[in-house]
Amino acid sequence: MNKIYQLLNKLLHITAVLLIALLTSCENSKSAERPSFEKPQFIIQLDETKLLVSEIERDLDEPWEITWGADEQLWYTEKKGNVMRMNPITGQSKKVLHIPDVYYGGLTPGLLGMVLHPDFNEEPYVYMHYTYMDTTVSAELSDGRNTDFIKSRLVRYEYDLKKDTLINPEFLLPEIPGFRAHNGSRLTISEDNKLLFIIGDVADSKNAQTEYTLPGKVLRLNLDGTVPDDNPIPGNYFYTMGHRNPQGLVAANGKIYASEHGPDNDDEINLIKPRGNYGWPFVEGYCDKENEKAFCDTVAVTEPIYSWTPTIAPAGLDFYKHSAIPEWKNNLMLTMLKGRALWLFKLDETGEKIVNKRIYLQKAFGRLRDLCVSNTGDVYLVTSNSDWHIDRYKWMYDNVLEDGNDRIIKISVLQEHEEAKYADLVTVKEDAEAIPMLVQESKTKEGILYSRNCASCHMRKGEGIPDFTPPLIGTATVANKNKLIETVLFGKSGEIEVKGKKYNEVMPGFAASLTNEELKELLDFVRGGSNHKDSISISEIEKIRKSRTF
Repeated sequence: MNKIYQLLNKLLHITAVLLIALLTSCENSKSAERPSFEKPQFIIQLDETKLLVSEIERDLDEPWEITWGADEQLWYTEKKGNVMRMNPITGQSKKVLHIPDVYYGGLTPGLLGMVLHPDFNEEPYVYMHYTYMDTTVSAELSDGRNTDFIKSRLVRYEYDLKKDTLINPEFLLPEIPGFRAHNGSRLTISEDNKLLFIIGDVADSKNAQTEYTLPGKVLRLNLDGTVPDDNPIPGNYFYTMGHRNPQGLVAANGKIYASEHGPDNDDEINLIKPRGNYGWPFVEGYCDKENEKAFCDTVAVTEPIYSWTPTIAPAGLDFYKHSAIPEWKNNLMLTMLKGRALWLFKLDETGEKIVNKRIYLQKAFGRLRDLCVSNTGDVYLVTSNSDWHIDRYKWMYDNVLEDGNDRIIKISVLQEHEEAKYADLVTVKEDAEAIPMLVQESKTKEGILYSRNCASCHMRKGEGIPDFTPPLIGTATVANKNKLIETVLFGKSGEIEVKGKKYNEVMPGFAASLTNEELKELLDFVRGGSNHKDSISISEIEKIRKSRTF
């Protein structure tokens, strides 16, 4: 009976796909008007092609992933545990799964990366990654805020077309260490049908340089969850290491590419290679500083193919290989959060170097989280404006409506017969430059160091941000030289109390990005704001730097 049921389920899949293809063909052949749920916003003029940018859905609840399935449907996740399936012809969305045990407090926990089986109509599997609270560890979870119990899991569901829902969860990696930050993850399936799963270091940088822990890695699995025989380490999911907080992953063009958040510098695009070490926490971006060069002399570090300082928060990645938009063909596509734009990167013939970039949609819809490309060459994006409203980023939401501000945006070719109808829409071209991200800097060397490394979190005068980052002025940490040096070198995570108030966010370390001389100038500047007259010496910094090993 089970085999008969599976066969019927597959026949339903095939019938549905053929019906959708037929409807799509009819829509295209009769030059019909676009459906009413598409709300045209403006036109992008490329070299030759005109593109119509439309809003097709709003009021999403903190979306993370959007992907195009082989069933010709749009699938997307919401961080609070929802998996949605949308018909791109009718605009109808259906919640096909809610995972009640998803933990989504903090910055990057929740239901995150998702990918569909490449032969979905025959093997209707959906892979996803989410964080949860492990209630078996202890009965006392401190109202769900005790981060010692946060874990995550990689799971495979089966899609039941008849019931239009996901069923039969199978935990492929059931207990991955987690945290309230640096859980950033994506999933993709390579051209040799392997499941690739990239995950952040869960705010513990030691994970990134240890082959036998799961966080801070790209992991490689067979589609049934077993370990491939040709992985770099026999019997181990390990594929690459040295990752901090990745946000994008795509297998395309015979290559694998990933995007990654740096601390306050060196966001990256990386070319993923087997057994590659991408440097974190000892290298940020390129091997171009003295302390980084020392590490790179002993470890073969794979440097990024592109890097940003100041940071711009690169997120979802895809690759455009369709002929519908010829100007974009064979380009990497990347959504930006802090940068609030869609970037396209033209690759050379090897696919290993970026030779040109283009910027679109800058500030048009706020933060852009992810994107995908349909089988007809349309591009779909999801925004991310409801998950990070904090005071220091008020400027990030310029021109974003307060209601329904997380949406799905569609970019499609504007046909000649449509041009007259949409003649009143504003036409724009690509953006010439990226939005500058720097806080207004001081004119002194010490002030510049503070502006570039500290002010975005602790604010210009060290006053901090209520309920987010602690103040620096008059605090015990700033008064204690050794504690201050250690914190700034190696970062800090977990709950702390400052001036009677509790904070629980992640502070990055600056051991890789700042020299001892720069650290001395920076820390003396910080301590001067609290009227501490005794300077910090380079020898004090060096002693504490050498005390920490990984």
